[in-house]
Amino acid sequence: MNKAIKLAAAAAACVLGFSQAGAATILDSGMTDYYGADNKGAADVIGGSTYDISQAAIARAGNVLTITVTTGFAGNAGADASWGKDPLTNTYGTGIGYGDVFLSDTWNAAGTGTDHYATDNAKKGTVWDYGLALDNRWSNSGGTFKLYALNGATNAQNIINSNSFITCGTSCNYRENHETAVNTKSGTVKDTGLAGTWTVTTDKNPALGYLTFKIDLTGSELLDYSSFAMHWGETCQNDVIEGLAMNVHVPLPGTAALLLLGLGALGVARRRGAPALPPGAA
Repeated sequence: MNKAIKLAAAAAACVLGFSQAGAATILDSGMTDYYGADNKGAADVIGGSTYDISQAAIARAGNVLTITVTTGFAGNAGADASWGKDPLTNTYGTGIGYGDVFLSDTWNAAGTGTDHYATDNAKKGTVWDYGLALDNRWSNSGGTFKLYALNGATNAQNIINSNSFITCGTSCNYRENHETAVNTKSGTVKDTGLAGTWTVTTDKNPALGYLTFKIDLTGSELLDYSSFAMHWGETCQNDVIEGLAMNVHVPLPGTAALLLLGLGALGVARRRGAPALPPGAA
């Protein structure tokens, strides 16, 4: 391969490489950041710093999607053991666990930012398109998850809400009617055949705990998403991270743009490699 062709290929590869990567962050602290509906009016975090969520970072490198949630709840699955249950297995005494991750390409939260979306929950807000269903939501080391397509017209057809994970009656406060888990037994929910891994990272400072979800999206419609709406919270939903991460994927440049880059590189190489003209030559 001659120098000109190498330069053109390098320029195209550079553009392609950068265009395949993107990242964005959803914050859960600020004047208009998400709280969501709670019938008891506890605002952002119910139950103190243990349940606090500060942000979610969504990144895509090539076909691999990574979601990292910063939360004080990392490492605390099983907390308040007598209050929690697993509605999918009808098991009681599980404590509070990690909810599933919900994704869509648009975000339609009920209410407004100025009232912290005070009427938004699974009944009134965004209808989610996909869910990452965890294999064991009470594990404090992580595990695997499956990607499900949520094909029902409403969340009620696709999800299990926070009320189904709580057994405390009126003796505790939690965020009611929020989307918590994929209803894998529903006829409107389809296993896409794709799976990923999730990990739990803890630190001496609870605010620096992380949950990281990673999946290769090869063959999934999610590869077409340029932005991601997302919802995650504990099974009690005592805090929720929800919002829209913009420009997670930057579309590939068009053929014309690549061609111009290639021609430009070829032109530079040609000028550098041309023999010097004799004095007086045109």
